[in-house]
Amino acid sequence: MGKNMLLDKLSSVDMDVISSLRERIYVMKIGWTTSMLLDEKTLINRIKRYRGLGIDVSPGGTTLEIAYAKGHLERTLSSLLQYGFSHLEISEGVIDLPDSQKKKIVDFAKSNNIPFTMEVGKKSEKNQLSLDETIEGVNRDLEYEPDVVIVEGRETGKGVGVFDIEGLIKWDWVTRLAENFPIEKLMFEAPVERQQVELVIRMGNTVNLGNIAPASLAALETQRLGLRGDTFGIPSSSTSVEGPPSNKFIYYVISDHGPLDQAGIMDLTGLNRKTVQNALKELVSSGIVRESFYRNDLRKRIYSASSNLR
Repeated sequence: MGKNMLLDKLSSVDMDVISSLRERIYVMKIGWTTSMLLDEKTLINRIKRYRGLGIDVSPGGTTLEIAYAKGHLERTLSSLLQYGFSHLEISEGVIDLPDSQKKKIVDFAKSNNIPFTMEVGKKSEKNQLSLDETIEGVNRDLEYEPDVVIVEGRETGKGVGVFDIEGLIKWDWVTRLAENFPIEKLMFEAPVERQQVELVIRMGNTVNLGNIAPASLAALETQRLGLRGDTFGIPSSSTSVEGPPSNKFIYYVISDHGPLDQAGIMDLTGLNRKTVQNALKELVSSGIVRESFYRNDLRKRIYSASSNLR
């Protein structure tokens, strides 16, 4: 199963649910630098209740960006450790962080045995990276050996990273990223449940997701397990669907919707003709999808899941 990074907005959190699902929480992030608003005792107690369940806690990346900008990065790192934070995020959402400062944070994390993540992307809709710049950023950050590299999605999931201004997923971005990097080394911030469902459907239940509301965790886990109507019937991680993520997504669509022609698959998936054609060729060749012809038009082919795999 993929990693879940939850976002604590300092609102009420059902700790009974968190306790029950604690093994499914990679890290709890107290985001937006809201930890700076709390008095020391309240902050320490909030961190302790998560740490007591074995859940790592992060202050989010903006905290360190602000610390660097104000000239007290080292002091902030020491304070975070004293408060009980057990995870660090290195980001450039607001400012550009020099490589020397990234290395300083990474060295601090490694010397204190603290897991850390890197994040690529900008928070402002007017200052977004291109897809190529995002790929370059992920490639650069992976050299620091983080647990994962996060693709910025903010808490809105709109107009940043892999999301357009309506919050729809830019699948060409996701596909390119998944083709360039191991999916287990990427994390997509996806605060909206619809986005989570779509990413699980297309990328599989091992996709890492961030900025999850604590109240959405149970729903997300049932999606990963294929226990909800949205994701019931998704090929499990044990299903042998080789190739890029588009192959698995197309196989799911075919197996869920029944026999489809190429145009129907393109309409349902939003993928371009070449991607669909290549995927169908590989799926048919592997034997998990069957190709046949319309009786009334032998030029037209239809595709269905092989009966022994349904």
